[in-house]
Amino acid sequence: MLVGISKRVITIRDLPAMIELFNRYESSVFGEIQTGEDEIRNMLNGIPETDRIGLFQNGDLSAASILTVKDHRLPALVIAEPNEKMGQYITMLLNELISSAKAKKKDGQGDLIIILSANIEVEKRSFETCGFTPARYWFQMKKELGSLPDPTLPAVYRISSFQPASDTEKLHEAFEEVFSDHFDYHPSTLQDFKKRFQTPAFDPNLWYLLWKGDTLVGFAFSAVNEETKLGEITHIGIRRNWRRNGLAHDLLHQAFQTLKDYGMTTAALAVDSSSPTEATIVYQKAGMYVYRGYTRYDLNV
Repeated sequence: MLVGISKRVITIRDLPAMIELFNRYESSVFGEIQTGEDEIRNMLNGIPETDRIGLFQNGDLSAASILTVKDHRLPALVIAEPNEKMGQYITMLLNELISSAKAKKKDGQGDLIIILSANIEVEKRSFETCGFTPARYWFQMKKELGSLPDPTLPAVYRISSFQPASDTEKLHEAFEEVFSDHFDYHPSTLQDFKKRFQTPAFDPNLWYLLWKGDTLVGFAFSAVNEETKLGEITHIGIRRNWRRNGLAHDLLHQAFQTLKDYGMTTAALAVDSSSPTEATIVYQKAGMYVYRGYTRYDLNV
């Protein structure tokens, strides 16, 4: 039985405590800090108060939950102090999270799906105790951005940075085609796609488009973290008719070089371990390695 426990909304005044919680968790579980202060601040500022709950023990922040909405999917985060009470903290917040998710359900609406990621066994056990089931296994892959090879892109192709005014419709069409055969694909409208431009991490110079003549063949999106020096490749894809020609390798190296030019020391990306395009092998050939694995857990409400 936990004593001295209280729950309340996390506010921007709790930012220092949230940063400390993330730092302790990631240092213990990942072996390094991967989430910067700006990301945590944007997380707090971009989510309604009722969807960010903190668990405090004797006044100190011990765990936090975040709930977001993406169509019928509710991507969520539960992060807890990595100690002997971790499982209890998680269970308490999950009950709160599930209640909040159910409250979002409209009359006549189908199931909503809460989505969580488990990095360690205590998280898996706690999620399963609360009814979540494992849905997919993912890898985080990394590459140190030291000495990079010279580009080898065939002359018939070119890579450009993204120009929102002229490239958006073609990029949206290619994005939908590329990800239509991926796990948990849900179509997005052009207006939904444009919302990506409004996120704090968006920089068109970090989005790369691969062309053959006037035909958009592939793309890669990246983001930088000035605090951790970890550059993330958030999306990468080659359209079906151009796959298995080594073009993803060329896009990756463009991303690596640009991230290095931005001062990043490491590049990272997340990949579905069951990717239908055997993406893990592609990334390994480009010099990336599996840094850690994590499991996606789902709960229908």
